[in-house]
Amino acid sequence: MTGAPKVYRDFDQAELDRQYNSRATVPDFAVYTRQYTALTQEAKATLACVAGLRYGPGADEKLDLYPPRVPGAPLVVFVHGGNWQTLSKDDSGFGALAYVPAGAGFAALDFSLVPTVSLDAMAAQVQRALVWLHRNASAHGCDPARIHIAGHSSGAQLVGQMLVADWGALNAPYDLVKSATFMSGLGDLEPVRLSFRNAALKLTPEDAARLSLVKRAPTVRCPLLVAVGELETPDYHRQSHEVAACWRAHGGAVEHFTLTGC
Repeated sequence: MTGAPKVYRDFDQAELDRQYNSRATVPDFAVYTRQYTALTQEAKATLACVAGLRYGPGADEKLDLYPPRVPGAPLVVFVHGGNWQTLSKDDSGFGALAYVPAGAGFAALDFSLVPTVSLDAMAAQVQRALVWLHRNASAHGCDPARIHIAGHSSGAQLVGQMLVADWGALNAPYDLVKSATFMSGLGDLEPVRLSFRNAALKLTPEDAARLSLVKRAPTVRCPLLVAVGELETPDYHRQSHEVAACWRAHGGAVEHFTLTGC
């Protein structure tokens, strides 16, 4: 550590920026995003897919639904990552290749991205998508009483917002989400606000607190699975530990694990 002033915990600005530059932890992150797209195209070519279903009035409020092979199955809803700024449902259907053969339905969401909208507006879109799916899933062979959500990276932060959301405001049940998966996610946005990422996000201290799962009381009671890659930066590991500890402190069931070599 250099003699530069500390910005967050024991990190100076350069080190804090390194901690939150997740793309720099691999030689070429585009290898993986290209794989997301290719596998999504494979899913659409080999599985049934109802593409472009509208869940709300906005131009970006669409989803692709991969129905289960047997009616009445659970539904997994995937919220993509991409620094809140990139990717779409067209890169996010790859999970259907695993879930549909295993007996579930799978939905990949589109939503507006920064800088077009704020993180609050993005979370509201994801919530609308889940309410729409709860009301319409049965028409596509899915059980509306068994909706499970999963998000990666910035998508995990959006999943976190679903766990503290006001579901009653949308006339939806508070147990709509039956379980949540939080992968390589950000439950505390304060270090993100202080990092280089905030040039795009423009978060205030109040925004960071409001949008941080670990600083909110949950409105949803469901099992939470928290996962992080072994080779991710130390502050991503801290984030995953704090999310798991926070959920446990509120009485929630937690499974927390590290993916070796990832």
